[in-house]
Amino acid sequence: MITRMRSVAVLGMMSILAMGAAVAATSDERLAKQLDQQLKQEDVMREEATVAERVRLLQIIKQVEGDTTERANAIAEGADRSLLCSSCHGRDGNSKQPDTPNLASQQPAYLLEQLQLFATGQRKNFVMQSLASNFNTTDKVNLAIYYSSMPVQPVEFDAKLAARGKTTYDTVCFMCHGTNGKGEAGFARIAGQKPEYVIKSLQRYRANALGKSDPEEVKRTNPRMEQVTQNLSDEDIRALANYIASLQ
Repeated sequence: MITRMRSVAVLGMMSILAMGAAVAATSDERLAKQLDQQLKQEDVMREEATVAERVRLLQIIKQVEGDTTERANAIAEGADRSLLCSSCHGRDGNSKQPDTPNLASQQPAYLLEQLQLFATGQRKNFVMQSLASNFNTTDKVNLAIYYSSMPVQPVEFDAKLAARGKTTYDTVCFMCHGTNGKGEAGFARIAGQKPEYVIKSLQRYRANALGKSDPEEVKRTNPRMEQVTQNLSDEDIRALANYIASLQ
């Protein structure tokens, strides 16, 4: 009788523990779901804020470019300021280094946006943060318009890889960067960009999406780019970078 009572007691305790574990699991799942929803809402809010800021910067650029005299002055002033950038990006915005981006022919609103992000520390790079934080708004606008007025020079690429990369580009890249890679409405021009730089950038977006991000000073974060790159292999990225380099 005592043995049976003990068995019943043990079974009862096990049932209580199992119920407690089930409740805890349910609570954990609910908490995880709430956290996931919160993160998605934050991503949406960041995206909305980015779009609003991009529209504001576009208006600034359009105002200057809409006046022939203002545009000419901006290009002249930007050329003068670009001396500080030429050792890496080239005097005319055509990079001298394989892993440094071309700025020539870049969308001016995109350039202005990136300078703002470096200046505020939202985008990390010691050299760029130091430079951008010492530029005032007029300096940044002038630099953006100057570089956008410079022709980008053709870069070397692997034709076989480029042919393969076209499929990926036409699937996931064209909506923002355009079918010709020239971007619009503040999105980056990527046509003719150096493949080494594109490869590193895409790998950094992917690393962040997968929770394997690089050191803070070179981290690249963007919810849309992370979503695009998270399922790309290294081979996909190399092919895509070579196709982008082939665009003019």
